Amino acid sequence: MQFLKDKIYLNSKKKLFFYIFLSAIILLGGVWFIFFRHYYPPENSLVIYPFDFPPSPPLPQIFSGQVERGENLSAVLKKLPKLSPTEMEAICQQLKKMTNLRRLKPGDSFQLQLNWERKFVKFSLTTSPVDIFEVTLDKSGKWIGEKKDVLIDKYWTQVSGEITSNLFSAMNDLQEEDQLVLDFVDIFAAEIDFHSDPQPNDRFQIIVEKYYTGKTFVKYGRILYAAYQNRSRKVEAIYFPTSGGGGYYTPQGESLNKAFLKSPLKFTRISSTYTSRRHHPILGGFRPHYGVDYAAPLGAPVWAVADGVVSFCGWNKGYGNQVVINHSRGYKTMYGHLSRFAPGLKKGKKVRQKEVIGYVGSTGLSTGPHLDFRLLKNNVFRNPLKEISPRAAPLPPQQIAPFKEFKKSLEQWLATGEKNRLITSFSSRERKIGDARSYPKS
Repeated sequence: MQFLKDKIYLNSKKKLFFYIFLSAIILLGGVWFIFFRHYYPPENSLVIYPFDFPPSPPLPQIFSGQVERGENLSAVLKKLPKLSPTEMEAICQQLKKMTNLRRLKPGDSFQLQLNWERKFVKFSLTTSPVDIFEVTLDKSGKWIGEKKDVLIDKYWTQVSGEITSNLFSAMNDLQEEDQLVLDFVDIFAAEIDFHSDPQPNDRFQIIVEKYYTGKTFVKYGRILYAAYQNRSRKVEAIYFPTSGGGGYYTPQGESLNKAFLKSPLKFTRISSTYTSRRHHPILGGFRPHYGVDYAAPLGAPVWAVADGVVSFCGWNKGYGNQVVINHSRGYKTMYGHLSRFAPGLKKGKKVRQKEVIGYVGSTGLSTGPHLDFRLLKNNVFRNPLKEISPRAAPLPPQQIAPFKEFKKSLEQWLATGEKNRLITSFSSRERKIGDARSYPKS
C-alpha cells in the first residue's frame, strides 16, 4: 500500500517539474517576441537604415591623343572639349616658354585632364620620352608651366652581328635603329668605303652608350668601341677624349682620322666608277670619266672630304652647280650636279673636313640625282677609290698610358659576354643628353 502511495507522489512531482519547465519556455518566448524581434526582420522585408549614403561624385575626365600630320598646337587644342579660347591661349603661352612649338611632329602625344566639375586641371605634351611638358592652373587662377623631371639610365651595350646583305639590314635584324649604322659608318669613313667594301659574312662589334627611361629607349650616346672584320683584315676604333675634343684611335693609339675621307656622302651607293672609257648617258659615245658618281636621294647633304679653301662655287656647264676645294699638298676636290650650295658658301671660304658644302641634285648634264666627285693632285685626276690618304696625328706620348687603361677596361667587359651594364642614373634636370627628337624610337 505504501508502495502505491510513493509512486503516485513521484508522478505528481514529475508533472509539476514539467509544467514549470513549459511555463519558463513560454515566458522566454514572449520576452523575445516583445523586445528582440526587430533585430531579425522576416525574410523579404525592407531594412530601413538610420541614414542614406550620398551619391558618388562624377569621376574626372581624361582626353588623350596624338598629333596628326600637318597639325599645330592650336589645331590640337581645338579638337579637345571644354576648353575656352582663354584656356587655349594660356596653354600655348606656357608651352612656348619651354619648347619650340614649331617642331611639333606627328606622333607627339597630349593629354587633357578635367575634374569632376568638368573644369580644367592639367594639359601635358610629350615630344620624347624625356621631354614631357605640363601646364596646370592653381587655386589662385595662376597658370604654371613645367617640364617634368625624368629619371634617365645610361647603359653600356654590346651589339654584334654578321652581314648577309648590307649593314642596315644586319642592324635592323638586331632591333637597332638606323642612327647606330650612320654613327658606325662615320667612325670608319676614312678606312672603309661602305658603298662598295662590305661583303656577306663580314662581322661587326660595337660598344655603345644607350639612354633609357625605365624600359623606354631614348637615344644612342657615343660609340666607345667599334670593330669591323672582313676576309682580309680587322679594323678597330676606340674613343678617347683629348684636349682637342676626343677622337677615335686604333688599339695602338694611331688616329683613325685621315687627311681625306673615302666618301663625300654619309651612306649611299656608287653608280659609276673612275674610268678612262665610259659610255656617256647623254652625249653618247665613249668618254673618260675621271671621277666617281654616287647615287643618292635628292637633297642629301654633301661634305668636304678634307680641310681646304673653296676656289670655285657656282655654275660650271655640264657639271651644273659645282664646288671646287683646294687642299694641302697639291690636292683638289670637285663636287658636281648639286641642287644647291650650303648657306654662306663662297669662293675663299675655309671649310673643315665633314663640313656640309652642298646638297645632292641633278643639275647640268645629269640623268638623275647623284654626286659627281673628282680628285686631283697637282692638277692630274686621281682615282678617289684608290688614293691613299695620310693619317692624322696619333695620341701624344703622355696620353698613351691612360688610353691603354681605358682600352683594357673595355676588353675586360667584352670578355665577360655581358650585353648590358648600367653605368649611371641621373635626373633629366641634372644633365642634358642632347636632342632626343632626332631618334625615332620612343
